[in-house]
Amino acid sequence: MNYKFNLIAFLAVVLGYINFSMAQPVVPGNVFGEKIHIQRCYGLDTLKSLADRVERAMPETFESFRAAGMNPSEHVLTAIEKKVVADAFAGLPQLYQMVLKDHLHSISFMDDMPNTALTSPLNIKDTFRLYNITFRAAILHQTVSQWLTWKERTCFDTTGSGLSISIKAGKVSALTYVLMHEATHVLDLSLGILPIDKPGSKANTGFAGDQFFRGIWTSMATTDRQVNDSLLLKNRFHSGGKVLPVTAATQVYKALANSPFVSLYSTASWNEDLAEYMSVYHLTQVLKEPFQILIYKKGKQIFRYEPMKSKLVRNRARIVREFYM
Repeated sequence: MNYKFNLIAFLAVVLGYINFSMAQPVVPGNVFGEKIHIQRCYGLDTLKSLADRVERAMPETFESFRAAGMNPSEHVLTAIEKKVVADAFAGLPQLYQMVLKDHLHSISFMDDMPNTALTSPLNIKDTFRLYNITFRAAILHQTVSQWLTWKERTCFDTTGSGLSISIKAGKVSALTYVLMHEATHVLDLSLGILPIDKPGSKANTGFAGDQFFRGIWTSMATTDRQVNDSLLLKNRFHSGGKVLPVTAATQVYKALANSPFVSLYSTASWNEDLAEYMSVYHLTQVLKEPFQILIYKKGKQIFRYEPMKSKLVRNRARIVREFYM
């Protein structure tokens, strides 16, 4: 049974309820009834546009950031920022919009937030789950190239060096990329593409979790032996990794070029691998923007790598294309 057949059959089960009315009576033990019950309990109006589901971030999110020594505050969107948000949601694939319609409870924006975005479940004990995505508001005023360059540079110590790292990814909003990444997490969690709740859990046989990760991951955060390049997996995003001297950057990216990973962040876990792949795929294949990793020495380019031109990376594209209905 091929992947495409499995995906369509799976979506028929999971998404077949989208035409159910909100007035449908709740039937105990019925997945559709649970869906409607949960949505009612949490006040989710599925007719409300995704971009308009802006709410204050969850109290737990504020508390976790304050415990880390930050002083986050709610960010109120301006008219211009609302347009950026609306455009980002409008550009998502149809399947993503269908899933988010039922599972995305709210989106939030914060100032002085330590990480770029955070996807959190509201009702983790229930089978049918709703999610909040909280974003750092500053990305609303960054291009994807600016944000990716900042993120990539956190992997290397440039002290006393004339070397620098840049990512050339076009001038679309950083939110477009980050939303695609976080929305992939919601898709993954909602459709059960990967079992992520239990460390050491195995990929789902016969579905994307098996097709996409076979020969690359053996569990959520453990890579297969054939991709265990010691230098590549020393990057700060991989478990046990660290910030590396920028003098090692060329060798790190050469190691990346000999792997199926689309970015350094992809090595963090199989969940991030999928989210990163979908984000870069969407950026390059759908939006037709570049995704180039560049190294400069005293302002002169000395290295360039384009992951989506790598055969090892592109071999995985046939699977993710099925997410575009």
